[in-house]
Amino acid sequence: MPVDYAVHPEFNIVLVVFRGLVTAQENVDAVREYRSGPRYDPMHHVLMDLAECRFPDDFFAQMREMSERLRHHYVARDPRSVTSIYAPGNVAYGMGRLYKTSVNPNAPYRVEVFRTQAEALRFADLDPDAHGVQGLLRPAGPAGRVQAF
Repeated sequence: MPVDYAVHPEFNIVLVVFRGLVTAQENVDAVREYRSGPRYDPMHHVLMDLAECRFPDDFFAQMREMSERLRHHYVARDPRSVTSIYAPGNVAYGMGRLYKTSVNPNAPYRVEVFRTQAEALRFADLDPDAHGVQGLLRPAGPAGRVQAF
């Protein structure tokens, strides 16, 4: 699946990993699955990894629809939680910024987009050097390309 998530209660996060071509519908499906599961916690920080994904040409239009479909999720999250988006590439970084300003501009929690793993992890209250935290996000390779794992 292009959008996978893993709940890490020991870190108070849900890690959302995007791979390959990602549509807004796949994003909506993953959010709904997480919210309906027994491990959902509105206080979890969301750590998104956009290092290895691509977006369809009409993704901007899809994002508007996604905003409407997930509005109830955004208001249900605890305002003390954060969304930290790791987006080392130019397109992913731009899409992350678009998400922050267009899809979720009135979120009761903070949303930020980062090009480096360390910044993204710290924003989600994680120590990048801590045991178990290293390896959560995929490393960027030469010229900003992401290495497959």
